[in-house]
Amino acid sequence: MVEEKILIVDDDEVELKRDSDVLTGVGYDVVGCRSGAEALEYLHNNPVELVLLDVNMPEMNGYDVCLNIRKHFPLDDLPIIFLTNQENEASVAQGFQSGASDFVCKSAAPDVLLARIGVHLRLSRSLRNLRDISLTDDLTGAYNRRHAICSLRELFARSKRYGTNFSIVYFDLNGLKRINDQHGHLAGDLLLRSVVTACNKLLRESDMLFRMGGDEFLVICPDTDLKGAFVCAERMQAAVKALTIVDQTVAFAYGTASSFEDYKDMDEMLHSADVSMYECKRKMRAERT
Repeated sequence: MVEEKILIVDDDEVELKRDSDVLTGVGYDVVGCRSGAEALEYLHNNPVELVLLDVNMPEMNGYDVCLNIRKHFPLDDLPIIFLTNQENEASVAQGFQSGASDFVCKSAAPDVLLARIGVHLRLSRSLRNLRDISLTDDLTGAYNRRHAICSLRELFARSKRYGTNFSIVYFDLNGLKRINDQHGHLAGDLLLRSVVTACNKLLRESDMLFRMGGDEFLVICPDTDLKGAFVCAERMQAAVKALTIVDQTVAFAYGTASSFEDYKDMDEMLHSADVSMYECKRKMRAERT
């Protein structure tokens, strides 16, 4: 059974129903919109895997709708196939310039439409998989250091330009080396995966968890002040302390920083959180002695 959801945008009710019947007949989940404005509102609140978009519509034509969709969904995230009664050179060029993935003539056989849809869905899945591989840590499934730096750079620039704010939590696990030495690296790997799972259960959908390398992690918390970052860190620390790997319990030292502090650049903000983390680690060591 096909599971992908497809949005069809067409002001012609007859053609909308015809294409919807073709797609639902092979198992696609289909949603129909009668205007560009309705489609944009739907996409704002609902995920879909592909859009079939009529070119000629009143008020907002397909080209304008496509341009608006591309402001929020890049080409590799959401395929858009134009449905048109004519495929002349000018209309095809304008369509691709507005962000279309493909064109299908409305008079084409249903099998042609289904074949084009299948090709673009498979391509989109492959591109997303490649992107996920490039952005995530193989062992834990958390985002990797490369993605952390790119995300921090983007958020910091946005904060400076638009006044939006965010905070970060940098934390370093205690005990990973001891577990690796006493029980082997498989136990250490289990620890890392368990920490990521425990933390992700507590984080908001907008928060992002990154493995920076070894036993060091970073959490980016959008629209969060320093107090909120502290609360996030304490909740994660409590969840991690509840873990037991083999016969060992786990803890971590952490540091926080917020763009509210008006750092001159991203590196200074990251360094501030790092320094704060090592001060926390020093206090934890002093308490144990």
